[in-house]
Amino acid sequence: MLALLGVALGGCEAFSPESAGTLQLSEHLLAGAPELDPLGFQPLQRTQEEVLAEHAGQRAMVVAREVITVQGNPAIWSLGDSGDLLASVATAAQGQPEQTVRVLRGDKTIFETPAGLPSPVLPLQGLWTYNGHWALEILFADPSTWAGEVFVDGELVNGLNRYDEAFGLQLLAGKPFFFYLRNGHVGYSYDGQETELDYDEVPHYRCCSESVLNPVQSQNMVAYFAVREKTWFYVELGVFEE
Repeated sequence: MLALLGVALGGCEAFSPESAGTLQLSEHLLAGAPELDPLGFQPLQRTQEEVLAEHAGQRAMVVAREVITVQGNPAIWSLGDSGDLLASVATAAQGQPEQTVRVLRGDKTIFETPAGLPSPVLPLQGLWTYNGHWALEILFADPSTWAGEVFVDGELVNGLNRYDEAFGLQLLAGKPFFFYLRNGHVGYSYDGQETELDYDEVPHYRCCSESVLNPVQSQNMVAYFAVREKTWFYVELGVFEE
């Protein structure tokens, strides 16, 4: 697996050895947990305004995931190379309200998977197409589980790679990207290559006022908060202009 050469505090950038010049990681050590309403954070070096100004143009190119309604069910169209796939959620009409996510091409169902029980967060988290492939992210929720699952061409990557969780699926600069959690540590997969990050948590799937802590996906970057041994960081990871 790839490993970061090192993580610099206070807004300096660190690079993974084989993605230098492709993915750049800018990490900012914070004085404490972010404030929620409105969102605010206090870097130990520089100011919040200075940190956010650094890649403001890149961060503004936010990936928009529009949730629509199809036959009374929430659904999303695929993003990326093609918009011809539709993912929708169906809830059992009788008994326990179990959910199923289906991926359709036209009128044909090409994939379906259980998504657990209804929760405050929609199971549909992302559907992407790239280079002849498709990838789906869902949130599986039940009384004992609250975890993201990523499928590529119908195969669950969590099982293939021993992930406890996979989340934050997107195309980043045209290549597939997602975070994973394995053995209590966060990493990311980018274009099929893993990079481990020295974090215990990247907050995600938060709802209500805490939703401001969720990663912000943009076309060429992702901005997120992270926790390491109760220490908070604000991080921007992406392909940045020189």
